[in-house]
Amino acid sequence: MNSVHAKEKVRQYSDEYLLFGFIPATHDERLPFCLLCHQCLTNESMKRGRLENHLKAKHSIHVNSKLEYFKSLKEKFEKRSTINSLFSARSASKDRGLEASYEISLLIAKCCKNHTIGENLIKPAISTFLKVVLEKDDQDLKSMPLSNNTVSSRIDEMSCDVEVQLVEKLKYTNFSIQLDESTVRYSEALLMAYVRYVDNGEFIEDMLFCEALETTTIAIDIYKKLKTYLDDKQIPMENIISCAADGAPVMMGKKNGVLKLLKDDNPQMLLVHCVIHRQNLVSKKVSPVLNETLNAVIKCINTLKANAKCERLFKQFCKDQNADYVRLLLHTDVRWLSKGNCLKRFMELFDILSEFLDDKPYMTLLLTVDGKALVSYLADIFEKLNVLNKELQGTNMTLVNSKAKIFGFISFLELSQENISVKKFEQFYWLNKCEVTDATCLVIVEHLKIMVSDFNFRFSDLKEINYPSWMTQPLLVDLSDVTMEYQGELSELQNDDSIKALFKIKGTMMWLCEETQAKYPNTSSLARKLLLPFPSSYLVECGFSAVNDLLLKKRNRLDITKRGDLRLKLTKFLPRIKSLCSRHLAQGSH
Repeated sequence: MNSVHAKEKVRQYSDEYLLFGFIPATHDERLPFCLLCHQCLTNESMKRGRLENHLKAKHSIHVNSKLEYFKSLKEKFEKRSTINSLFSARSASKDRGLEASYEISLLIAKCCKNHTIGENLIKPAISTFLKVVLEKDDQDLKSMPLSNNTVSSRIDEMSCDVEVQLVEKLKYTNFSIQLDESTVRYSEALLMAYVRYVDNGEFIEDMLFCEALETTTIAIDIYKKLKTYLDDKQIPMENIISCAADGAPVMMGKKNGVLKLLKDDNPQMLLVHCVIHRQNLVSKKVSPVLNETLNAVIKCINTLKANAKCERLFKQFCKDQNADYVRLLLHTDVRWLSKGNCLKRFMELFDILSEFLDDKPYMTLLLTVDGKALVSYLADIFEKLNVLNKELQGTNMTLVNSKAKIFGFISFLELSQENISVKKFEQFYWLNKCEVTDATCLVIVEHLKIMVSDFNFRFSDLKEINYPSWMTQPLLVDLSDVTMEYQGELSELQNDDSIKALFKIKGTMMWLCEETQAKYPNTSSLARKLLLPFPSSYLVECGFSAVNDLLLKKRNRLDITKRGDLRLKLTKFLPRIKSLCSRHLAQGSH
């Protein structure tokens, strides 16, 4: 027996049904859903007539309502809170709170602040802003953990992530390194190392590590710390092309110094004695006559600084005289720029001091014709030495730059000898205002000769380094003077318009660019090798300054070598916060 079954018809929703207050049901679009009574009808009711009858029968007051009214009901319905939306919103809030806790912890580390500042200051400040300015509640703040322990943990995690990024770079590239050790609170000895390598066409300089020297600080201890770290991180010693350090025997000793031990492991390594340290050693050499004048200045300053009442009287005296400054600056040997700064300030207040200290014997010495001329010269020459010192500081400095500045200064000293011999003082601001006797001229010229001789002696190794002329002037060099190994690439380079434009912008740093390396690999590789070495230990000294900033009286229990604060303070890497967030869920504040 054959039976015929009619195919069941499925009705579809039409946009015109919204005029009667109906939208497709969220769980099944084949069913009409009333926005007024929230009733879901059958598919058979998906007809214009039946939907209109429903509106007239149950919602007669809305029969004449316009389409805009039902559109507004639809928007409200779609924006309603559901169980799923509440959970997803809560989860998203927690995720954002977790990410924010990392970002704020990073800021705390960058600013060298106590970890308790998150819970004690930052969260209350955000809460106040939300309530007062935005007029919102602060419920979401509960999903942002910023307790002391949480901030410490976040900082340590980010520090480890940054270190991993740095180590991965150093495993496969050449780099230079600078080392120094220093003693901090409780007689703790620290060893710090900085590295420099080329990445994306520029120098990257970052702290490699800061380790504690538990007992002695002899060369073998420092060498073992560095060697152990490199072995643990699987960084080849052969990747180090140069090492810079100060002139301490433990570092620069010819038989058992740290740099000597490193060179035994890697004979190709270039050893660099910090140029700033050497420049400071030169500045310490003064003749007995100049030394007597300098001591007289220091005694005048100490007379005022040693007595609080005397300093207050001097301050008021300066104000009465409408002086630009009201205080003298102290001279401290360990602060290399202080000598020039204190002499400059002394000369700026010289006339006032001559009245205020006229009864002091050492001021009487400085008030003579020769005394004033000599202190004026000292203020001028040490100010120029300070300028040279600052020019040798900074990031991205190379031995090429340092050599140019140092030997340029030597040439200036030699010219100054000739000028002062014939009493031309225009290059010396304070000296040019004084009466200068022949005897004083002889003292000054003799001092300049001593400095020239000492500069040439201490920088003789730097003078012997002959950088190829094509490295600094690749577009102008005569190719016949270039070794045949590089002639081919340089001849092409001199006719490469893109490289010409690059050189105008970057100068010798052009050799670090990926474009130059790809086109001219031989010349670029040699140029990079010559540019990469550190000329000084400036960055390590800056690192120890950061250590002092971190180890405040209220944070004297911070283990600077094991916690991540120092690395995050000094690094230029950005921690991969989203990756760290994915490792665990957010938790509320403790």
